[in-house]
Amino acid sequence: MHSTARLVAASIAALTVTVLAAPAPATAALPMISAGDRVDYINPKANNQFCTIGYAYTGPDFHTYAVTAGHCGNSDSGYVRDAQTKLTGNVVRAVVSSPRYGGPDYGLIDFGKYSVASVFIGDTPITVNHPQPQVGQSVCRAGVSSGQHCGQITAAQGADQFLTTGLPDSVPGDSGGPVWTPAPHGYAEIIGIWLGEKTTAAGQTYGRFASLASGLQAVNDNSS
Repeated sequence: MHSTARLVAASIAALTVTVLAAPAPATAALPMISAGDRVDYINPKANNQFCTIGYAYTGPDFHTYAVTAGHCGNSDSGYVRDAQTKLTGNVVRAVVSSPRYGGPDYGLIDFGKYSVASVFIGDTPITVNHPQPQVGQSVCRAGVSSGQHCGQITAAQGADQFLTTGLPDSVPGDSGGPVWTPAPHGYAEIIGIWLGEKTTAAGQTYGRFASLASGLQAVNDNSS
């Protein structure tokens, strides 16, 4: 009897060690929504188009949201799809004014709970700070059509927008992309949402972007 009991006890101990030593089951990684991703607008009633995501973040409801240019949406119907992850979402708010006056031009996409917001632009980590742009700052932008380029803020335009020099013309699809300025320790601060160009009556062309700080306030304003 004692030998049998000792054998049973030893077997239980060995099984316990085996279970404790076994690796935990793998958990599938959630899709990651990133600044600089291509986002396609899928609309059965109109021509499909694409833009670039300027900023992604997690909302208080734990949904992943992305900010892009408001003029990217071509209709109230349809949906959007992140080209990198194939995750679909919906435009839940768009605030767009006439481009002539330098007002808001922002769109907010809801990708739902089953995704995460990236804290990188490519390989560059980003901060949680989004200060208002300042004339004279050096900035870079990224677009899915023309890639990454850097220049300088040369002027403000209206309440929301800023003009740049030193950047090549953007290409359709670049709209909505991130505009950032270097921060300490190799980080970047995303300060804007790329919109395209502005050509003056004299024929001079500037790059054009909208403030991200103002955009986050606009798309999360529930008063209207």
